[in-house]
Amino acid sequence: MKIAVLLVGLMLSASSMSVQAQASIAAGGKSQEEREVVYEGELETYIAIGGESTGWRLRRRTAEGRREYVEVLLTADVAQGVRANTRVQVRGTMQTRRYPERGDVNVLVARSVIEVARTR
Repeated sequence: MKIAVLLVGLMLSASSMSVQAQASIAAGGKSQEEREVVYEGELETYIAIGGESTGWRLRRRTAEGRREYVEVLLTADVAQGVRANTRVQVRGTMQTRRYPERGDVNVLVARSVIEVARTR
């Protein structure tokens, strides 16, 4: 009997959380992972030890002038015509990928890449 009451309570709380999440999405709110970002910088090839990388990273400058690297995941459609060592504008969403050796890594999943200038 106690287990049945506990299960009903869990189901009710799960359904209320689901309704709240759907209401947030319907109201135009997006979770942090779904928010679209635009970065500009130099696109480089990049391979981590053990092959735990997407193969690409974006080298950019922060507002303070420091160098920052953002790992970029290019799908086959987006990667067509993309060249290394070019200044590009990348539009996409940030996601967290888990690697066995590197742990959690923030990755920009590119929806579009626009070449701004050739750097080398």
